[in-house]
Amino acid sequence: MRNWVLITGCSTGIGRALVPLCRAAGWGVVATARRVETLADLPSGEDLRVLPLDVTDGTSVAAAAAACADLPLKALVNNAGYGQVGPLELLRAEELRVQFETNVIGLHQVTNAFLPLLRREPGARILQVASMLGRLSIPLAGPYNASKHAVVALAESLRLEIGREVAVVLVEPGAIRTEFRETLTKAWGDLPGRARGTRYEAILARYLAVRKQQGERFAMDPARCARKILKALVAERPPRRVVIGRDAFWVGKLKALLPAAWWEAILRRAYGLR
Repeated sequence: MRNWVLITGCSTGIGRALVPLCRAAGWGVVATARRVETLADLPSGEDLRVLPLDVTDGTSVAAAAAACADLPLKALVNNAGYGQVGPLELLRAEELRVQFETNVIGLHQVTNAFLPLLRREPGARILQVASMLGRLSIPLAGPYNASKHAVVALAESLRLEIGREVAVVLVEPGAIRTEFRETLTKAWGDLPGRARGTRYEAILARYLAVRKQQGERFAMDPARCARKILKALVAERPPRRVVIGRDAFWVGKLKALLPAAWWEAILRRAYGLR
């Protein structure tokens, strides 16, 4: 019988890239997205089930879990999320709250809803997609940093609690090649207007340039990242932690080796905060 995996956030990026890879590896895939119409171009088949799933909506999560009750669900990939960035002193409490509702509370809600289904299958596993920014922080990404630190903490605690029944794998990618400017514009809202006339106006412009340069130089293709996740998904002995990308590996090592004052000086210089 075919094993099944449910993946959140399949409309773009890593989630979208993971769907065909899992199907090619013989898995059945439950592909989900907040707007299910974004999944309309996925080739149909007996190995694919498409469901709407808004991780911030308890009713939507419960409905998705009920729709999977007949499946031998062996894995859950909590991939849905987005990045809210901006100077913390300009950030509204509601913007921080929404960031946590999606990246942290939503992930927790989905995990708990599908855990009873996963417990039915020997060797089941949960892959929690965090980020290299769950281990370190950069300026102007405080909300995202904080949410991914929280995902790391939840995954590590969950592993201690249920890891002997259901494996918990922490996935920590570095920069992924995406439509960064378009995504950032949506998440920013009117933040650039709030920054106008402040010290952050020029800093935010520099931030865009730095992130674009980093993306062109270091960011990996989502499909390459998805292949690393698939390896953890099918491993006989799933790893506790998967660090993906040279940037994620080496930046983490650099932070651990450098004195804190040196590390902070490097970041301030890089982001124009001297």
